[in-house]
Amino acid sequence: MRKISIYALLSILSLGSCTKEFVYNDANDIKENAEQIFGLIDPNQDWRTTTSGTVSITADADLADIVKVQILTESPFFNENAAILAEAEVSNGQTVTLSYDAPRGIDPVIAACVDSKGHHYIKPFNIGTTQVSFAPTTAKTRALTRAAAGIDVSHLTLDADSTAWSLNAARTIYSNVVNVTGESTATSIQGKVGLWANSNWENERVWQLSNSSSMSNGWSVVDGTVVRNIDPITQDESATLKAIYDQWLSHKTLKDKSRLDNLTPIRTSSAVQLFNSHLTSDGQPISVIPVQMASTDVSHCDLFYYYYNPQAVPSDMSLADYIKQLPKFKVIPCNYTRINSGVSKVEDFFRKHEYLMPYYGDFSVETTSITPKGVYRIRNVGKTAAKHNDYITYLNNDTYRSDKLAKAYADNNANIANQLWQIYELGNDKCLFYNIGAKKFFTGMGSDYVKPENNYGTLFITEPAFVKEQPFYVTDNGDGTMHIWRDDTRTQVLGANSANNHRIATNKTTSDGEFVKWVFEPYTNTDGIDIPASVELEADPIDRPAVSDCIPAGYQVGFMLRKALTSRSSSTRMGFMRAENNGCTFGYGELNRCINNFPNHFIGAKQNYSMQDNDTRIAMFNANNKTYLAFEDGSDTNFSDMIIELGGNSGSQFDDTQEVEELAYTMCFEDRPNVADYDMNDVVLRCTRVSSTELELSLIATGANDPVLISGIVGDYVSGTELKNKEVHGLFGVETSTFVNTVTSDEVLPSVSCVYRVDASTSIKQFLSNIYITNNGQGGRTIGLPATGEAPFALIMPGNFNYPQEKISITTAYTTFRNWVNNANNYGNWPEYYDESKIYINPYNR
Repeated sequence: MRKISIYALLSILSLGSCTKEFVYNDANDIKENAEQIFGLIDPNQDWRTTTSGTVSITADADLADIVKVQILTESPFFNENAAILAEAEVSNGQTVTLSYDAPRGIDPVIAACVDSKGHHYIKPFNIGTTQVSFAPTTAKTRALTRAAAGIDVSHLTLDADSTAWSLNAARTIYSNVVNVTGESTATSIQGKVGLWANSNWENERVWQLSNSSSMSNGWSVVDGTVVRNIDPITQDESATLKAIYDQWLSHKTLKDKSRLDNLTPIRTSSAVQLFNSHLTSDGQPISVIPVQMASTDVSHCDLFYYYYNPQAVPSDMSLADYIKQLPKFKVIPCNYTRINSGVSKVEDFFRKHEYLMPYYGDFSVETTSITPKGVYRIRNVGKTAAKHNDYITYLNNDTYRSDKLAKAYADNNANIANQLWQIYELGNDKCLFYNIGAKKFFTGMGSDYVKPENNYGTLFITEPAFVKEQPFYVTDNGDGTMHIWRDDTRTQVLGANSANNHRIATNKTTSDGEFVKWVFEPYTNTDGIDIPASVELEADPIDRPAVSDCIPAGYQVGFMLRKALTSRSSSTRMGFMRAENNGCTFGYGELNRCINNFPNHFIGAKQNYSMQDNDTRIAMFNANNKTYLAFEDGSDTNFSDMIIELGGNSGSQFDDTQEVEELAYTMCFEDRPNVADYDMNDVVLRCTRVSSTELELSLIATGANDPVLISGIVGDYVSGTELKNKEVHGLFGVETSTFVNTVTSDEVLPSVSCVYRVDASTSIKQFLSNIYITNNGQGGRTIGLPATGEAPFALIMPGNFNYPQEKISITTAYTTFRNWVNNANNYGNWPEYYDESKIYINPYNR
């Protein structure tokens, strides 16, 4: 095993590690100038912004092939800001002791085991902790669902009475009704849901378990799902989840009131790129365990799942269209868990419920063929003899409020078929009316779709699914006439209005007398008329028993989150469909093309963030040998609205490794300490580690007015442009006094870099601490890191520090920096507080 290397991530302004002593004859001038800008400098200000620690770490994480341990600044999962503080090569079970320097303001830091493939297993620990072990303190709650199949699901039945069109299906069917060629129902009725026209969602249904379903052995049926209570989350587990999600999927609101945009690493993850955000069942039980519900809307959400055999997808059908017609099964009633979570803050992590995902067999919407009762003409009886021959007729006009009555056509009339009807009886007085000439069904929109004052119209449509949901109810009046009721409430009946246009209306009551009576006159002279023998309709759903507790191995499993701030029970179907906060979001991005463009809410993720038409709304990834699903239910892209843990191993195929390197450092100089403006950009250097014995030093900016040399580099030249004792303007190829990469309106020039060989034990901190600048415009004055209590005319900052723009003091650019200068104990994470208009974006942050 090689020697332990300590790569200290260090935000330090220090003289103690320098090898050169700097003497300033004009110290009073320097002090007076600094006090004008900073006020009094704390005499104890040693400019150290790190906290040192030593910890023993045991490599006992749940990884099979551990090759090293690390101390990191942050969780590495999907987090490019994570950086190494210290690392050592180890084998499984070995304990090593590491020393580290952590930036002030970072507590806890992260211990990590890393396997030979680069997978991390992390655990946060507080600075000052002396020992870290990854062994769990309690038994894993996931162990039962990882066990072999054996959960009894024999008393589970999907409820046919409660199944319904999905929100996508309802929007599609209604949009198709409106948009079929020749239909001219007012677009104001259709509104925003027109996005779903011809989108192939018609056959999607949502299912849940019946009230008579039951479970045993700790499981129960609640709100149509299978659930059990599990052990609460441990303190260690909560801290680990917080470390993972606070850095990557934070739910916090930024200064500009926006949220973090986390979509880029999600979009490029293996779950999206390789698996279309689907799990692959391993043939064992799969469960889902909510661990955070931070969204204010989550109480209005339900989670559904679906599954399919990849071999069953027809070769002539897209995967998206195949999934659209699959049944979706309710698995988490989010409000039930939210209410019972026991957390005081919605951002807190918890573990309360585990939900099972049974297998109900492979099925989709079935159709049935029904035959008509006969061929008829349908005459309105009317109040006077003049109206006795007015028949319901297709007048080549589908408008909602158009004429639909005409005198009897002669048998040889070219349009006779437009006055002929087939009646399809569905039972319980339900009937469908089919016009033979138009080849369309006749129906009323119903109060579920239009405002009450507009609900008297009817129309001809080609959507049998819609017609079946909106049948007429026909009853015999006992006098040879019939009533045609709008719906099963039988309070509104189809009739002819009193206007000359004889428009069919549905606002008539039985008190209107014979105006609402109809005679069905059989018609037999049908030679030469194209009359269908039957019609295909969606079959009535049937109860379906659970088949197994395990979805078959190799099946793909996906998720749908349904949000309904406007509930179906409290609104009309049209109100439910048009509600801007109602929608279904999927992991498979191709299923989100409509919802990602739905106005006023969901489209916000596209208008204000990086969401694209076919982007995922569910992030799936592995962390600490577990699979997590993180949901985006609304108008941003932070993906922290709900987080669930997957029970079982069916997400183990996601294989995103995180490459973590030692953090780059930025070193900033003032070239004239006695008259410094402290814009900290007269010379700006960057240093990164190339290998254990090689560091790359780059000159990235100069705002100097004088000829200034880079001095004090301790290391052997390897490659690149030599920087030792070189003048900074000359390195950029510009004249002295030319500003480079400090003025926002100027062109950004590329950095000038050189790789130096150093001892393996040399940290970036130590390497930079030796460097100083020589100002030949001030008689060869040398400027390096300040001593305790001196002005900060040289700074070393972690990361790609965004230094102030030309001639803007660091106290102006970073609004709390002065507080720290005046009080060494008041660090206050000052780099987080800046005026964006006064900082220069580091070229390496662009």
